[in-house]
Amino acid sequence: MILLYMILSPSACQGDTEFAVCRLMKHALARILQVCVLAGMVLLSSGCVYWRLNQFRNQLSAFPDYYRIEERELPTIVAMKPVLQPDDLGWLSGLPASETVQRDGNTLERYHFVKQYAGPDEDEEGAYDIVLLAHFNEDGRLHEYQAPARFAPLLTEENFEEVFRPMKDGHVERLQQATGWVWEEHKVNIPVREAVRDFLGAPYEVEERGEGLTYTYVYQLQGNDERWNPTGWDMYARFVFEPEEERVVHTESYMGRLQVIVDLRARENLVEIKRL
Repeated sequence: MILLYMILSPSACQGDTEFAVCRLMKHALARILQVCVLAGMVLLSSGCVYWRLNQFRNQLSAFPDYYRIEERELPTIVAMKPVLQPDDLGWLSGLPASETVQRDGNTLERYHFVKQYAGPDEDEEGAYDIVLLAHFNEDGRLHEYQAPARFAPLLTEENFEEVFRPMKDGHVERLQQATGWVWEEHKVNIPVREAVRDFLGAPYEVEERGEGLTYTYVYQLQGNDERWNPTGWDMYARFVFEPEEERVVHTESYMGRLQVIVDLRARENLVEIKRL
């Protein structure tokens, strides 16, 4: 109340010197008030997004109670109590859908990530593009999510439950827009180098670094002309393999603004997800 009085009341300043100093103070306080108002507006406008994402996070940590996997032509994750809306996906990744189709009150969003190659002779003719389908019901909630058929061995209820169950004990940093947790590696099917090639095809880049052999894959989203990503790609994934068993020990991936890091080299296996 005192700050508001000083900003709004001319009689709060008396005398030339006091008036000059007070005018500067009023200007500074007005700027602070403007920042506070703007910050409040941002928090209010994004509050519903955070609430839904928190609900989504809680559901993932109890995966069998809220989701099931159906073996159709494409592996399908079905949300039994859906919470996410179309704008939530755009807010998370900053990426638009390649195609949006309205049908019988439902909405289908199609994200077609076109695999990129280092040379013209390495093209796999679209066989390893990644097409993700998001189905929204009449209430505008994401109730089905589909991935390419070749990902079916990874998209099992057992894997989802083991990876996401520890999320309930993880940390959430709202200001940094990040979350993270640890999980027990031995209960999850960790892919080896050959399996990564089965799922994703030939890598864009192969490097032998101090941390181990690395595969890098990059993609551009069909229909997206504006890109914001620290890597310069709409989707980017880097895998590090251990020398002996050739299994994945570290991954760093981006989908637009969304960063996911999985580190299996420490005693506790870490998962970090952050919106940049």
